[in-house]
Formats: sequence, C-alpha cells, structure tokens
Amino acid sequence: MRKIVVRGDGFALAELAKGDQEYLAEHGDRAFDVDRDGRAMPYEAPVHRLAITDETGTELLGRVMWHPVIYGPSYGCVAWNFGRELLPRVRGKGIGTAVLKALVRYLFDTTDVDRIEGSTDVTNVRAQKSLEKAGFTREGVLRGAQLRGGKRRDMISYSLLRTDK
Repeated sequence: MRKIVVRGDGFALAELAKGDQEYLAEHGDRAFDVDRDGRAMPYEAPVHRLAITDETGTELLGRVMWHPVIYGPSYGCVAWNFGRELLPRVRGKGIGTAVLKALVRYLFDTTDVDRIEGSTDVTNVRAQKSLEKAGFTREGVLRGAQLRGGKRRDMISYSLLRTDK
C-alpha cells in the first residue's frame, strides 16, 4: 500500500510504490514525452515525485513531479517547476485541476519557496484551461522549449506566487 501524503476529493497524492513508474510508462500514451538527445545535462536537479491515486491510495491514476529552478544566488530566487501526468482513462474528468490545487497547497505548506511554475505544449488547450482554473497566471510563450518527435515545440508558461493565494 502506498503512503498517502495529501488527500483530495476523489484522489490522493501518495509515495510511489515499486513498479509504479513502469506501470505508468506501459499504460500512458506518451502524448507529450520529450526526446532525449544523448547529451549529458549540465545540471541535475533533484526531482521529487508523487503518485496520483484514488482516495484509498490503491488505484494508480498518474503522477506529479517537481524540481527546483534557480533564477539567482539566493533562496528567494528558487521556484518549483512541476509536471503532471494522468493516465488517458482518467483525463477530462476534472481531476487534473484538483491535483494541481492540492500540489500547490502541499508545496506552499511544506516548503519556503514562493513561486511554483509549469508549462504545457501550445496545442494542449485542456492543460492550459486546467492551469488557469487552478489559479495559475499565463506568462507567455517559451519558444522551442522542448524537443519532441525531432522538432522544437513551443510551450506556454504559467506561474503561481504564494502571494496570489
């Protein structure tokens, strides 16, 4: 059984169990997976992950990930950049927005970071609407920010500040 970290209405955020990453890889549609280009990353940020499950922590529905982004030489210049992945069978049911709200609450309650940011493909209108419903502010276009299918893809950036709540 997974240890539940945050409970929401109809879902929970829980520690990933053995085999969860593999299950998600097998059952996801990889719609927005980025290409690996073989070059080493210049900086490896620690990536934190939680499973998105049903309320009991039993059924795996997806995952959320976040890592620090540093914009300057002090802690006040650190932001959390997050991503989320829902399995195709649970998309379009409003859970993504609820998960974002719960993740924001969790990060602001458990860390001192004042900015949470995320981005989505310019064609992913459903994710854009979800981010806006969760209280995020659209900041602009990140030109060519991801490489997918051998092509550079534009992303739309969003953020939420602690003071926005």
